[in-house]
This record gives sequence, structure tokens and C-alpha cells, in this order.
Amino acid sequence: MADRSGGAHPLSESLAKAESLGGFFAMPQAGRVDGGWASARDLFQGDDRRLGEMVAAYGQRAWESSNRHVAASAFLVAYLSRVVFPLVGQYVLAGRAPDVSLDNLAFHWNGPAIDATGLKQLRFAALANDPAADHPDAVSSADRSDLYKQMKDWLFRGNLEQVIPDLQRAAGASERVSWNAVAAAFSQALNRLYAAAGRPAEVVAAADAIFLDRESPICGELTMEEFESHGNTGFFSRRRGCCLWWRSPRASDYCSNCILLPRQEQDRRFGEMLAGIR
Repeated sequence: MADRSGGAHPLSESLAKAESLGGFFAMPQAGRVDGGWASARDLFQGDDRRLGEMVAAYGQRAWESSNRHVAASAFLVAYLSRVVFPLVGQYVLAGRAPDVSLDNLAFHWNGPAIDATGLKQLRFAALANDPAADHPDAVSSADRSDLYKQMKDWLFRGNLEQVIPDLQRAAGASERVSWNAVAAAFSQALNRLYAAAGRPAEVVAAADAIFLDRESPICGELTMEEFESHGNTGFFSRRRGCCLWWRSPRASDYCSNCILLPRQEQDRRFGEMLAGIR
């Protein structure tokens, strides 16, 4: 992806670096590779019947469930993994935040299914001391607090505060389950960064900013803590809600941090993950 001067775009460069930690931290630019891209807003707000049928089909395919609440949860979890992970990766690793507002996102269609989520324009927020802060596609943020506010505005006000009601209306999504899934997506991205990025203090600081913000719709949805076992330390969440995975015919157990599990059992499972046996 090139910028307007013909060189590599700063956001595409930092997204590519983050991709080395996992594919979910990457986000392509819509339309750069081939056709087949369509507006995200058109999907969520264009035709309720089409959206409902798509969510139901995805729930059956991914979680083998015909229950509307379960299917909607499965669909939202998949959507969040392609939006929240790259957002958190840029915030922690690069001090940037891509514009993930609904009007700047597009879906790539492969037949009847979506196989990628991309940015229409490479707009991003950057700290004032970032060399890319004066780029034509950048919004300069005075400090981390300012950057966080811009990230939150694009994701919550510009995206999820519209998408979640859309899924409620068209597909029977639960508002409480949906917002807990948003919090979980943040925690999963932070868990991965803590394990792989070699910058634990910055990951913990990001978690504090995200989960202790009383003005955020995900405040109180979970807690995160550093957990030590078998000589290793990880960063795990304890959810205060449920993703409904346990209701899927594919599920043989609860998630390791499920609210339905007692704390002692969660601790045991966290230890197994750190030991590499789960």
C-alpha cells in the first residue's frame, strides 16, 4: 500500500509489523488486491432480512447452532476479531489507531461468505511525536489519553454503537452478550500481545486505560490480571458475562475464563495454558 508520495504508507507499514505476531493483527486496504469489496454499512443497515439470514447461516456453519442468540454471538465474535485485534495492536505497538468507523470499513465477499474485513481509507490517529503524525491521512493526538479517546470514538460511537443495535433488530442479538463479547475481544488481543510482543508493561497499561474507563460501554465487563504458574506469567481475563459458546453443539466445555466456572477452576486452566498443556 503506497501513500500519496509513492512510498509505503505509514499505517500499512505498522500493520505489517503487527502481523508478525498473528494474522488477526493485520487489516488490508479494501480494493487494493481485487474486487469483491462492499461497504460494511450496507451490510448492517441495508437489508434486515438479508443480515438476519446471513447471521443465522454463519451461526449454523461456525457454531452448529440454529439458536438466534448463539448465532448472533458467533457472528459478532468473528466480526470483532477482524476489527478489535488490529486496532489494539496498533494502539499498543505503534501508538496509532486506524479509523475503524463503520463508514471506513468494507467486507470482501467470497461467494456467499465474507473472508476479509478491510479499511476503505488508511486514516489513522498518531501521537504527536510520531514521524507520521503530519501525514495527510493522520490525526495528531497530543498524548496517550488523546489517542485512546480517538480510538474509542471510532470504534464505539462510529461503529459498535450502531452495529450492535443492528444485530439486535435483524438477528436477535443480546445487547448484554454483545458488549461482553466486545470486552472479550480486547482482552484476547491484549493476552496475545502480552505473550508475544515482549512489552508487558505497555500491555498492562493499555488494559487499565481500556477497562477502567467509566465512560466506556465495556467498563465492568471483565477484569484482567497477570497470572504466574509453572515459571511463566500470562495476562488473563475473567469475564462477567458469557459468549454462549457452551450452548453450541460443537462445545465440549466452557471457555477457560467463563463466568460459569469458579475462580479456582479458572486458575487451574490458566496454569495449564502457561504450561502448554491446554
